[in-house]
Amino acid sequence: MAAKKTKGRQKIQMKRIENEDGRLITFSKRRSGIYKKASELVTLTGSEIAILVFSQSGKPFSFGHPSIEA
Repeated sequence: MAAKKTKGRQKIQMKRIENEDGRLITFSKRRSGIYKKASELVTLTGSEIAILVFSQSGKPFSFGHPSIEA
């Protein structure tokens, strides 16, 4: 049987990302992932949900269903 060429998906240690560019990229990816999960939760359960996330610079990002005001 041939050996694997890649390590696959690795578990990383939870610690602050020191590289600022990497930290901003990770924030964007994780934020979109949270929004996707929230959307799936709304679709599956019909619940109302609101998420408010602040970036490192203090800029707010929000997701809400049916709306963030509701």
